[in-house]
Amino acid sequence: LSDGEERPRCLRNCRRSCRLNGLPELPVLGLTWGRAAPQLLSLPPVDIILGSDVFFDPKDFEDILTTVYFLLEKNPHAQFWTTYQVRSADWSIEALLCKWKLKSIHIPLHSFSADKEHLASSSLPGRHTIEMMIISLARSDGT
Repeated sequence: LSDGEERPRCLRNCRRSCRLNGLPELPVLGLTWGRAAPQLLSLPPVDIILGSDVFFDPKDFEDILTTVYFLLEKNPHAQFWTTYQVRSADWSIEALLCKWKLKSIHIPLHSFSADKEHLASSSLPGRHTIEMMIISLARSDGT
């Protein structure tokens, strides 16, 4: 479990949440997108990387995908599952996916009943556009 390494309060909340949910041994690490910190280098193998609403500021898109690429290179069969709120139709990660030899698959929210007006007592998606995609390494032929 991770959050921004510059947010110690969020990291404390992550640890508290783990304890309260009976997972005190779950590692919590501070992460800075685009930086391969020692904690990131020493992670055990992973299958799925979850990213909740990480694509909210275009200035961070490449750093996010750099980190995702690093993790996927270490774990070639892993996938990065992410949901995000569409904040501008002009923002895209397509060119960065190509640059980092990554591919994405769009997952329709209706495919798992997440296209409702209210989910888990939240008004999101409500009037917001929420998208989900799975990012993985592209094969040598680009697919």
